[in-house]
Amino acid sequence: MKKRKYLYRLTIIVILILFLPTILFMDISEKKAFVELEKANEAYYDKMLDAYISLFDDIIQELNTFAASISAESRNYTNLLYNGVEELEGNYLHLYNVANALKEKKVSLKVSDWGIYVYDIDRIINPSSTLSSEQFIFRYENQARTQKAISQFFSEENYERDKKLFCTTNDENCYDGDMLIGICTRIGKNNDKVLIYFKVSPQDIENSLVIMDGRGKEFYLADNATEVILLSWGQNAGENIEKVVSLEVMRKVDGMSQKALYKKDSGYTNLSIYAYITEESLQNSIMEYSHNTHVLFLTISFVLMLICMIATYIAYKPVKDLTEELDWIDNGEFEAVRNILDVRRTKIIEQEMLIMDMLFNNLLYGAHVSEKAIKRLGVDTSMQHYCVFMLQGYILPNSTAEVLADEMMKKYQVRLFITDLQGENYSVFIAFLKKTDISDLYEYLKQWVNNLPDEECVLYAGKIVDKLDDIRTSFQFCVEQAKKQVDEEEKKKKKMLQESEKENLQKKIVEDMLAYLEVNYRDVDLNQAQVAELFKISNYTLSRLFKNQVGIGFSEYVVSKRLEYAKELLITSDYTINEISNMAGFNSTSYFCKIFKVYEGISPAAFRDNR
Repeated sequence: MKKRKYLYRLTIIVILILFLPTILFMDISEKKAFVELEKANEAYYDKMLDAYISLFDDIIQELNTFAASISAESRNYTNLLYNGVEELEGNYLHLYNVANALKEKKVSLKVSDWGIYVYDIDRIINPSSTLSSEQFIFRYENQARTQKAISQFFSEENYERDKKLFCTTNDENCYDGDMLIGICTRIGKNNDKVLIYFKVSPQDIENSLVIMDGRGKEFYLADNATEVILLSWGQNAGENIEKVVSLEVMRKVDGMSQKALYKKDSGYTNLSIYAYITEESLQNSIMEYSHNTHVLFLTISFVLMLICMIATYIAYKPVKDLTEELDWIDNGEFEAVRNILDVRRTKIIEQEMLIMDMLFNNLLYGAHVSEKAIKRLGVDTSMQHYCVFMLQGYILPNSTAEVLADEMMKKYQVRLFITDLQGENYSVFIAFLKKTDISDLYEYLKQWVNNLPDEECVLYAGKIVDKLDDIRTSFQFCVEQAKKQVDEEEKKKKKMLQESEKENLQKKIVEDMLAYLEVNYRDVDLNQAQVAELFKISNYTLSRLFKNQVGIGFSEYVVSKRLEYAKELLITSDYTINEISNMAGFNSTSYFCKIFKVYEGISPAAFRDNR
């Protein structure tokens, strides 16, 4: 996988400087706000339960006071109740009068109903009517559990002096029923057993205490001894009865633990009030708002981060496009570009050499030049005309030839290939043209030649041809022009002399080059163009001389020398692979490792391990 180090650096800078501190700050702030809100909620619900449990304690106290006021020991008998069961039994008129008389007994607390149950006659007397326990049960629609619970509530078996009884009309499927609170006592001159009771409904509780914002709260009054829910009120009371019974105190809200169940015990009885806070409560709405705000902020942050990432990517995309198909892994994008440019530069030189080789063969031997091969080597297909110029008496250095070729392309859109013919004292310009009119080009070249240091050099222009194979004809036309100025006999003698000198010169040049390379082959900046410039010959001539005299190409010879030296260092020293690469003259460790494996079949590290 390619390591895009530059992209990673840009991304890390954006995240660390802009977004990470912001997200951490928001996260810490949200958690702190949640803790403070939770503390405030707990204090609020504790006070609410204190108010409710106080209300129930007042109801129990009121019941005790009321029972004491009509009991046999109160000494405040009403005439209607004093005679007791003897006058009440079977006397419906007297029962009616007693019920009307009880209207004068005021209950200070608001309850749905209250009454006196006389065990011996199975009659309930309250301020509005008299009825039996069965008639009382019949008022409730659900028969199964209600009948059993109320029957047990009024059962004489439960009687015990001053005993407090609790009963609920709820069942397994409905928890909006009423609660009966009773106290066992005696009345009348015969101390008849009675049960004085209050009936409390959920509406009574809600009307007694107005708690701000009851939304999302469920309240339950439970008997701790039996674990029976006696009364429930609040929004959707009874829906979470199972969670209350199982004491599910905590729940997760937006990933945080929140207290959902509060409990307060009565100070007088074995009763407890539970407050269950549902997901619809105000505190949850606040938490949801806070969480949504947090999520919105994070979303905006991530959108901004995405925009920054997109902007970063757009800024990076030219680098990505440039390096997409490059063969690199460890060195990063810019090192890869640098390496590929070196490779491309080498390939361009090789292409130029191939073109020059084809053109040279055509000039000398009339060898066929393939148009497909020329196009494959990067020549513009619109250049359909060709012309040869010959500069006699002067050989252009490589650097000068490159400058001239660039000027021709910029000024006249002409692709110019320049070389010297081996052993000949002239340079050849082969021009690829888009049009047949070369007058401006020719005039410019003549003016340029006049500025050369050698005053005896002469420029000849060949004919313009339309076929690659006819370039030889254009060149021969230049040669013929040159021959007209030289005596035939002098040319023959000169040629013989040049042939002899040519061979000696070639050997001397190659010997001097080998000596120079022996000293400088480890120089990182050493290249074929530099050596050709030093010995005042073209790249093409240097390559041909080297192959003819040494047997291998210049680059291959230098690489072999560097590899031999690198192998020696790998065997005899402890230098690192990177150090050895630099010492041997390679400008890239990765290129060194690649070349080493091509020549030796194994990596440098493996070669060192196998020494």
